[in-house]
Amino acid sequence: MKIFGLIFFLLFFLLFPKYSYLQEVSIIYTVDNVPITTNQVKNEISYLKIVNENLNKMDDKSLVVYASKSILREKIKELEISKYFKFGLNEKIVEQNLANLISKRNLNSLDDFKKILKNSDLSIDYIKKKIEIELLWNNLIYEKYKDKLSIDVNKIEDDLKLKIKNENKVEEYKLAEILFTPQSKSTEIDEIDEIKESIKEIGFESSAIAYSISNTASKGGNIGWLKKTQLSKNILREVENLNIGQITEVLDSPAGKLILILQDKREVNEEISLEEELKKAILIERNKQLNQFSSIYFKKVEINTIINEK
Repeated sequence: MKIFGLIFFLLFFLLFPKYSYLQEVSIIYTVDNVPITTNQVKNEISYLKIVNENLNKMDDKSLVVYASKSILREKIKELEISKYFKFGLNEKIVEQNLANLISKRNLNSLDDFKKILKNSDLSIDYIKKKIEIELLWNNLIYEKYKDKLSIDVNKIEDDLKLKIKNENKVEEYKLAEILFTPQSKSTEIDEIDEIKESIKEIGFESSAIAYSISNTASKGGNIGWLKKTQLSKNILREVENLNIGQITEVLDSPAGKLILILQDKREVNEEISLEEELKKAILIERNKQLNQFSSIYFKKVEINTIINEK
């Protein structure tokens, strides 16, 4: 079944659930001979809506396409992880992440969360497996690339000293991102135009969910508030001249092409601690490099994975 057929099938399921008894579960992809079914994509849509309520604003067609990409990415990660780790041995940290998810949904208890899952025909074990896949993937990336992390603490400190010298007010920017890697040089312009057109039609957040390969994609690309001192010179040069709601031009990054949107900005009166800012800047740089390695490694694994459309 091609992607158009999948969209039609699932749209029918979503819009006319009373006729679901007429539909059979079909295999739509195989990933290294492991099947992915229409029912899995339907469950993925339910899951994505639970973890990101903003997805309820996305049209059904875009949801089907995004969920299909999401479940494919996850299956590729799961198969790669299984070469190095065993599942089911990380209960404590999975429970911690589950508690964080429940807290972000402003729910009072696990039982409240289970009620939401029941309404979507999902189980708590289903959610835990997803959490564990992402945790083990991040662990795999760290183990593979920890020796390649290159963080020049002295340079970061010197840059910070220049930025915070004689400053009493701290400028902060609320940013979101779309990180993507064009399929080829020949299609790059068309892909950029497609993403820009998507931003105009369905907004930045929904476009980030649909197109971004960053870990922030599931959150609509939202990075959050960053101090001026936490941004690189290149990023700061682009962002500080934006009005709220404007996007940057397409920027080059080690992990691919990057588009940022300025969601808000503010000035905060506070005494700046060089020590605290240095800790934050080092952590941001570390996470940025790990995210870049994650994108590069995933692309490498994806290329070597046999994916067949049914």
